[in-house]
Amino acid sequence: SPPRWTVLLLVVGTAAENATLRWAALPVPPADPILGLKALFLADPSPSKMDLAVGAYRDDHGAPWVLPAVKTARDRLAADPDWTHEYLPIDGYAPFLRQSEALLYGGNADDDFFVASAQALSGTGAVRLALEFLRRHHDVTDVVYVPKTTWSNHRSIATDAGYAVREYRYLLAAESALDGAGLLEDLHNAKEGAIVLLHLCAHNPSGVDPSPATWAKIAEIVAERRLFPVFDSAYLGFATGDPDVDAAPFRSFVAKGLYPWACLSYSKNFGLYSERVGAVHATVPTAHAREAVVGHLKKVARAMYSNPPAFGARLVATVLSDAALRDSWRGSLREMAGRIQTLRHELRTRLEDAASPKRKRDWSHVTSQIGMFSFTGLSVEAVHRLRAEHHVYMLDNGRISMAGLNSGNLARFADAVLQVLDDIEKEHTTTHEEL
Repeated sequence: SPPRWTVLLLVVGTAAENATLRWAALPVPPADPILGLKALFLADPSPSKMDLAVGAYRDDHGAPWVLPAVKTARDRLAADPDWTHEYLPIDGYAPFLRQSEALLYGGNADDDFFVASAQALSGTGAVRLALEFLRRHHDVTDVVYVPKTTWSNHRSIATDAGYAVREYRYLLAAESALDGAGLLEDLHNAKEGAIVLLHLCAHNPSGVDPSPATWAKIAEIVAERRLFPVFDSAYLGFATGDPDVDAAPFRSFVAKGLYPWACLSYSKNFGLYSERVGAVHATVPTAHAREAVVGHLKKVARAMYSNPPAFGARLVATVLSDAALRDSWRGSLREMAGRIQTLRHELRTRLEDAASPKRKRDWSHVTSQIGMFSFTGLSVEAVHRLRAEHHVYMLDNGRISMAGLNSGNLARFADAVLQVLDDIEKEHTTTHEEL
């Protein structure tokens, strides 16, 4: 028989070979379309590079902004001698949940409905938590309808939760205006009882929201087709600067007895991107339903992450429960929303005024859209040339984060867009003439 050390080497060698082969056929997935672009931006050595991809608010110097109310709340918490790092309950920090409910619903639930709430890991976690619950307990359908144009993660979340994802039309072909007729037709033809995912305000990625009249028609179809409405609210208060205005579509569904659910994120409207503060709020008809839904949301959460993080939730609760801090926060919302609206008008003006007389284009969609993002209408070719020739980083679908613009780069961005569009048009014209 061979020596023992030889047998040992053979065993170790076989184990190493098996370990190597185990992942040999596993393909490397493509980078996330947003975060992958951020990596390319960071690797670009150009001093004039411009990041218009990631949806995070920046001030006019291109720097992150810690809201004054959040800074005050943070200082208060740091000075609290009773501060600990104990686990939160599975469903989260109760004062935060009550304040979040009040912000969304406009006050406490009345005798006509109840609210079942659970804290979640920001908006992504809230959507996943809600869909995981519904997959187990809303057995009417295994289909989720999402807008054809939507946040890319929606499809991944729904698919990972076990749903078949179907689309409803949202934008017209030019991708600068709502396809109201197509949207309503597709929802009317949706499978009865299906879940329909709706953007509450400041639609991502287009910045195009339904009008109040269109929202009313959507509600009628939801009632007629017995659809299950789930609102994704990542920008409450960030669209118009007024949370009550932004929450109006959700509240109208509540008033109509449609028992909508909402998945809230406090990343954008509080600037708490890294704290992962979110919530699921489920409108239900009875106290028993509230207890049962919360209990099963907790069961889902327990198996996924056990307990949500405490710090961000305490910050939000501190701000919303204090009248002075709440007023300061609302003022910051108006400032952020107002600045973005100003940037929209300045960008449109520059694009129109700097264009050559022979190549005037319609840029009205820049100011008709709302919220952090704008669909520019630029082609993939134009987007790639902006990146290669001008170091401007934006998503391939033409979406830009308006908050990435400021007084120091807006004109340069507009001029680069016009230059690229003119060059493409000239090249295409020359090619056509040669043919």
